[in-house]
Amino acid sequence: MALADSTKVDFLWKKLGFGVAKTAPPANKEAFNESIPSPLLMRGDKVWQSSGSIPGVKPTATSSIVQIYQDAAGGSPTVECTEDLTAPDNQTWKTNATDWIPTEFGSTYLVKVYVDDSGESAPQTTGTQLFQSGSGNEDGWFFDYQAGVLNFNGENIPSQIDTGVTGKSIYIVGARYIGPFGVGGTSPIGNLVVTDTTFSTTNPGSDIGFTTTGQGTFEINNTTALNISVGTTAERPTTPTTGDLRFNTTTTGVEIYNGSSWTTVGSNNSITSQTITGDNSTTAFTLNDSATTTSVIVSTNGVVQAPTTDYAVSGTTITFTTAPLTSDIIEVRSISSLTTVTNITNGTGNVVNVDANGIAQFATIHSLQLPIYTVTEANALSNTSAGQLIYVSNGNGGSPCLAVYNGSNWQQVRFDGAISAV
Repeated sequence: MALADSTKVDFLWKKLGFGVAKTAPPANKEAFNESIPSPLLMRGDKVWQSSGSIPGVKPTATSSIVQIYQDAAGGSPTVECTEDLTAPDNQTWKTNATDWIPTEFGSTYLVKVYVDDSGESAPQTTGTQLFQSGSGNEDGWFFDYQAGVLNFNGENIPSQIDTGVTGKSIYIVGARYIGPFGVGGTSPIGNLVVTDTTFSTTNPGSDIGFTTTGQGTFEINNTTALNISVGTTAERPTTPTTGDLRFNTTTTGVEIYNGSSWTTVGSNNSITSQTITGDNSTTAFTLNDSATTTSVIVSTNGVVQAPTTDYAVSGTTITFTTAPLTSDIIEVRSISSLTTVTNITNGTGNVVNVDANGIAQFATIHSLQLPIYTVTEANALSNTSAGQLIYVSNGNGGSPCLAVYNGSNWQQVRFDGAISAV
């Protein structure tokens, strides 16, 4: 037994108008009394990603977003439909194409329908246009823009294509959406604006990747800050990738993985001063440190000299264009970069750390190798200072020993025998 039309209409009213499931007839439950949600399915793979780029007026030529079908140049030929043989004779016609742009984007997207002989190339000129409202004989039509199907839904079919008419076809003039589909994947979606949203992964350890193509640059445009990963040395990733960047709370510094080990990023500028004495003839002088022409500031008697014009620097040599006079007071200020090192590692987990109290921690290394000297070599060392420690191969009456410099000479530290558990 077929359902009554009123039952069908009630279902549609509740489904489309209120987004709820029909559980009872109107006599028992009006649409606003139904409580079980039943929204229409919105398939992610059918979302028109670039629908915002569809013009408000149907264009005259095809673009990457809109495909135009018409007799005139600029688009594809007017679509000749095929009859749906499962429906009554000549009642339903298929374009065999989906995603036609409906009039909700603008009234000019209303398709135009023509009837003409099969195989015609210019039905807009040679055919007869059939209007949606019909000819006043209950012979109007309805076009399903999503399915691309035209149906004569009145009591009658237009006489030009009525039952028994042969050799005729229905033609459609209109526009289809041909831009990217879906809500993700590799399809381009243009600019994306996200408000108060966090990107996260559902699988532990999974990456979130942002990839550019060609010479594209990944930009973060703001005026505040970029918050990078923060963690201790122990919390470093177990399988780091070259270029990984993080803030290490153990060393209180930014570090980057160079492909074999973690290195600290960052430097402090240091300015040193050197005075040069002229002799009226010498033009080249030796600097205390290697520099470049642009990394030093040179002044003569308080007047700053022009780089490359008055002087040039190569390595540790500064050369003046004119020899400084004996009376000239020449100052060279060198700007250099000092990198703060808080740990030394061999890349395999053996690390020497300097803690906040300035104490070197050797807990994770194998051992400490001291420099080895003879007594003669030790006494000949220059730049000695109190507290230095060395290994002397022939000290302590010809036997090896350790030696500590006390500020005046090397004092031996005796070996009292092999180590023992008791």
